[in-house]
Amino acid sequence: MFAKVESQSNGIDLIKIDNEDTKIVFTNYGARIVSWKYDDNNIVLGNVVEADEFYIENPYNFGATVGRYGGRIANATFELDGNKYNLEANNGPHNIHGGPKGLDKRFFDYKIEEQVGQVKVIFTTVIKSEDDYFPGDIDLEVVHTYDVDHKWTIEYRAISNKKTLFNPMNHVYFNLNRDNNVIDNHSISSSKLDMYTLDEDNIVEKKEPIDLVDIFNEQNIQFKDIFNSEDALVKEQMERFGGVDHPFDIGGNEMTVENKHFLLTVKTDMPNIVIFTFNDTTGWQSDFNIYKAHSGFTLETQCIPNDINLFGDRAPSILEANQPYYSKTSYKISEK
Repeated sequence: MFAKVESQSNGIDLIKIDNEDTKIVFTNYGARIVSWKYDDNNIVLGNVVEADEFYIENPYNFGATVGRYGGRIANATFELDGNKYNLEANNGPHNIHGGPKGLDKRFFDYKIEEQVGQVKVIFTTVIKSEDDYFPGDIDLEVVHTYDVDHKWTIEYRAISNKKTLFNPMNHVYFNLNRDNNVIDNHSISSSKLDMYTLDEDNIVEKKEPIDLVDIFNEQNIQFKDIFNSEDALVKEQMERFGGVDHPFDIGGNEMTVENKHFLLTVKTDMPNIVIFTFNDTTGWQSDFNIYKAHSGFTLETQCIPNDINLFGDRAPSILEANQPYYSKTSYKISEK
């Protein structure tokens, strides 16, 4: 295995890692994944050739590290230890993905470590309270590791000088189809697939999640069956959003997604996974926008969005001052 760096315009570097059958590319802009090829099939959405223009314009967070807070915070406000914090509203009245100056829009410092059987790309940055109006400055390290087993691992290490919220994730879009057709034929599988409902503004409702394993009477469920479900609750959610855009509780911190060609296994120590099936692609007026609805799906490993307003001082995203933060997620691709 080896890595090489290609510099493009606009300050964008591409870190290209070659592992014979598979190749993966990261960039310093948003500490993001750009490409992941198995033979000639790219299993993530992105643009290597024109990355220096594509990612500056792209509004869909393709492959980006997202934070300090992934997902929506209702009405762009929350309370912590009796103090009320007002954030920038960048999704209607709500704050999403840390606000307009989130991690997806910044350049990270980085270094590359080539080790036996793996390559690490270590991205670092500092999140300032003055940039996003959350309390506390955070020193952040995001480590992307790719190994000989075709496994991509993301590790987050952080420390804040004040009590704050921290809920990072990666916004990669996968598509395992060789022909890049819609992902309706993909199956998701886990011993638990509990889907939380959302209101009209995509805010998690204070209701019991929908048990998809019980509804479909199996642990392996195709996206198209979810999209076309006749179950009243599922149908209402699918009609409201045009597909899946929901947090899930999964079983054993592990789930798989597959089609007839590939099996993708995700393992995480985070409590939830947000699955988004790219339901509306019309918001980007650009020649780069070649995408149609359901062109990809995300597996965003994180705390449930808006947890601070759902659970108060019990919110899992609360990070104490000077308390080291660590989380780890891996995605492994294999051919069937």
